[in-house]
Amino acid sequence: MAPTDFEASELLGLDQDACRTVLGDLCGASLRPVELEFKSFHDCAYLTAKALGVQVRFTPADPSQARVDVVFLYNDGEGFAQYSAGPLPEGLQWSHHSKDVVLMLGEPSDKYGGGRFRAVGISYETLGLDIQFRESNWNDEKNPMAFVSIFPRLDPSHGLCQICGKLASFRCGLCKQRSYCSSSCQKADWTKHQGDCPGFLEKKASLRWEGELMLPRCQQLSRKLTSTLSEVFLDSMD
Repeated sequence: MAPTDFEASELLGLDQDACRTVLGDLCGASLRPVELEFKSFHDCAYLTAKALGVQVRFTPADPSQARVDVVFLYNDGEGFAQYSAGPLPEGLQWSHHSKDVVLMLGEPSDKYGGGRFRAVGISYETLGLDIQFRESNWNDEKNPMAFVSIFPRLDPSHGLCQICGKLASFRCGLCKQRSYCSSSCQKADWTKHQGDCPGFLEKKASLRWEGELMLPRCQQLSRKLTSTLSEVFLDSMD
């Protein structure tokens, strides 16, 4: 395997032996001596190759069951060499700053860190990607990347907003099948969703009542439909 052909995401799901083998191959292709460091904790374990700029996390800690669930790729610093065994995910380059990342990937689904002591970071769950920057100022558009974390991508239909991909807190109050982070995203999706929302279609089918047939054709359904649309709301998710 040529180093430039290596895809770090391929480490996801590997057991410890398989992961050691892959990293060992990369070590053999490295121009500098590479040592693999292993540390185990009560709920996880880490295998680190600082000279490669790579670290992986295994969960659970039990070696017989442990599988890689996160791959960390480091820029130079904190004892790590800059990762260069393969491309960074989503076309990222180590030369990119915080503003460049957002322009390339769009608004993140989550943000964390900041303040006096904690460096800022952003997450793209649907891409399976976290990006940790070096500095703690959210207003710094030239904040360099410290490391990126690669993990299994999340399906937008499972816990993420249907519209923007942020973590969802609500769901359609009629069918419970589509998730949103806010009422504005739910309203933005309603024009499309009302065509396949089982709860809405069921309500719509039951709108006709005997007295409605006495109304002019143009008024049939519209009176009831208006009140039904006002009942569309967001439920808190479990």
